[in-house]
Amino acid sequence: MTARIFVRYRKPVLINRKLQIAAWVTENRGRRIHVDTQLTLAGEVLAEARGAFLHVPLEHFLASPEGRAAGEAWRRRLHSDGE
Repeated sequence: MTARIFVRYRKPVLINRKLQIAAWVTENRGRRIHVDTQLTLAGEVLAEARGAFLHVPLEHFLASPEGRAAGEAWRRRLHSDGE
């Protein structure tokens, strides 16, 4: 679950281009995970982001009707891809 995210846009991002995105974990402490990312085109940095995320057990999301429906939709999708 996203706790916070900061994005720094450095240049306009053109449409219909193949972009590269890289992401790496910078810190992993308890339930909190920090991730940095870069969006590039031909080696030029277009945007950077830094986020903090919290691990939330799947059961938390499955406790609601919407969560159960989403979980069932993913289960059907995963099983249909492998057959």
